[in-house]
Amino acid sequence: METKFLLPHSYKKVGWVILTCSTLLWLFLTLTGQDELSFLETSVFTVAGSYFLTDDAAFFTVIRANITSTLVGSLFLIGGLLVVFSKERIEDEFIAKLRLQSFQWAFLINYILLFFTFVFIYGMEFFYVMIYNMFTMLILFIFRFHYLLLLHKK
Repeated sequence: METKFLLPHSYKKVGWVILTCSTLLWLFLTLTGQDELSFLETSVFTVAGSYFLTDDAAFFTVIRANITSTLVGSLFLIGGLLVVFSKERIEDEFIAKLRLQSFQWAFLINYILLFFTFVFIYGMEFFYVMIYNMFTMLILFIFRFHYLLLLHKK
């Protein structure tokens, strides 16, 4: 079976490490009530940016910003993508079928959740849910795919 977009199986281990570290860092920040780590304040290049809730837009320039959320989010995405797009030890048609089913299920559930978000959540809470929604597809796919793998190993 041809798998055009899958990485070697060894990348899955690296992905799990990165995903776990970013999740633990996010949990630490959440549980301690911190929005950012002060030592991650730095100058960054921005294509388009502004200071939160201000009209001072900046384009193609360097601004001063704290990169905590950028670091945590980027590491989560990289780790999640490595886990999702890495081959299993034995990658066959059955695993491909489970991947497809898991993707379809994650896609459907994600958009059902998104619909309920549009209908029932307002204000800044809507903004926060939209941020978390960026990660929902990865999380749902990972849980569903590995749950199906576990069920079929028995």
